[in-house]
Amino acid sequence: MAIDLKATSGPLFLVGATGVGKSAAAMELARATGAAILAMDAMQVYRGADIGTSKPSAAERAEMPHGGLDLVEFGAGFDVAHYLKHAEAFLQEQREAGRPVIIVGGTGLYFRALTQGLCEAPQGPEELRAELNGLTTEALRERLRGIDPVILEGLDGSNPRRLIRAIEVMETTGRSLLDWQRETPEPLVPEFTAYWIQRSKGELAQRIEARVEEMFNQGWVEEVRGLVARYGLETVRGFAGIGYREIAGEIASCARSAPGQQVARANGDEVKSDILVATRQYAKRQLTWFRRELSVKEIMLSGTQPLSAALPLLP
Repeated sequence: MAIDLKATSGPLFLVGATGVGKSAAAMELARATGAAILAMDAMQVYRGADIGTSKPSAAERAEMPHGGLDLVEFGAGFDVAHYLKHAEAFLQEQREAGRPVIIVGGTGLYFRALTQGLCEAPQGPEELRAELNGLTTEALRERLRGIDPVILEGLDGSNPRRLIRAIEVMETTGRSLLDWQRETPEPLVPEFTAYWIQRSKGELAQRIEARVEEMFNQGWVEEVRGLVARYGLETVRGFAGIGYREIAGEIASCARSAPGQQVARANGDEVKSDILVATRQYAKRQLTWFRRELSVKEIMLSGTQPLSAALPLLP
């Protein structure tokens, strides 16, 4: 298959699991076409969380225009609506400059909001969310079955976040989330081309392991220590980015030790093992999400094979 990026309608999406090589593929494509890159990653929007979120390097960001990065202070509130507002401004800026845009990342909710529109159903009260977060997945399914059995038929019943969202909307507004979704405004990106980068299961696992090791080699523990010093332990432990909670917890457990001992402990095999497990689980959830996106075409890569081998560009 071949693609002329400048002739495509709308942006080009490169999506896939963490560690699969999306960012490298986006840079390869951007260099060949002069495209700008919009990151589609819910953790890369936070300033200061650089190594653990695999942000593009300063050199890469200087080489090609990038959006979706460093949008808010670490620990600040940020949601998909904020992301869409930034994406709209970035896409408009690139259109005016005559640049094609590559949107790269693995946050499925952002992809769906960009391409299908953002459902405007309100959030439930914090007390209700706290109550629901304390329930088991089975209890959540039973509660939803009692108030909105129709939506349960098409929902991922093993995902507590989806169950909680459906329950809170129904109990807060008296209307099913399905009704709110039917009234969703037009999407920001109605026309697009999307490719899902895939690798074999074994190769992806090896890449994830190598990536986590490289993050530690780059100074991930020192990055987390700096964030703890600036924002406090609880803020870092509450951060959703994989690895930050684990490293901060280890730093806290040996807080009275010398800084060098803290770094050594946080670099230990047990911490790395916990992060690897969490990363693999996240990659599995990403794969599950994008398998359901019918608009996405699959590209299989292996080894050091460049994206151009599977997706040649038209001159």
